[in-house]
Amino acid sequence: MAEIVLSALLTVVFEKLASENLKKISRSKGVDSELKKLKRLLEQIQDLLNDALQKEISNKAVKRWLNGLQHLAYDIDDLLDDLATEAMHRELTDESGASTSLVRKIIPTCCTNFSLNSRMRSKLDNITIKLQELVEEKDNLGLSVKGESPRHTNRRLQTSLVDASSIVGREGDKDVGLGV
Repeated sequence: MAEIVLSALLTVVFEKLASENLKKISRSKGVDSELKKLKRLLEQIQDLLNDALQKEISNKAVKRWLNGLQHLAYDIDDLLDDLATEAMHRELTDESGASTSLVRKIIPTCCTNFSLNSRMRSKLDNITIKLQELVEEKDNLGLSVKGESPRHTNRRLQTSLVDASSIVGREGDKDVGLGV
């Protein structure tokens, strides 16, 4: 059951990371590169997920690793929701620009955006550090990417063509083998 929730949650997170609205707000907030790093780390984790799900039954440490990943995925989802909410808020504020209060006009936007940027950046940094720790922990848990094919396979050349000079043996058997 937990693997279904985790897999679905990671799918939702990847969809949010791919959305154009999130890309636009992340560029304006200056967290675009951090979100790209987060996505790369999540892709590495997702590659390990099948192996981890098989090993969680017999290995308590893997089960704790998956539990930590699930909690972190919820944190990532919350952060992305916060960014999307900020994007909608900014859109609405821009649309109703004429009706803003005098106080809002007096306070420079750099001061109002600073706290949000630092808060978001701090959350994003903490999540990235935790995710990096999960990726590094994979070696200690013996997790690997399933279905990974070896880079160099040693395959023999197979053909029905026969080079008569390479056949060694009795002459009669050799003639039968060659069909002479």
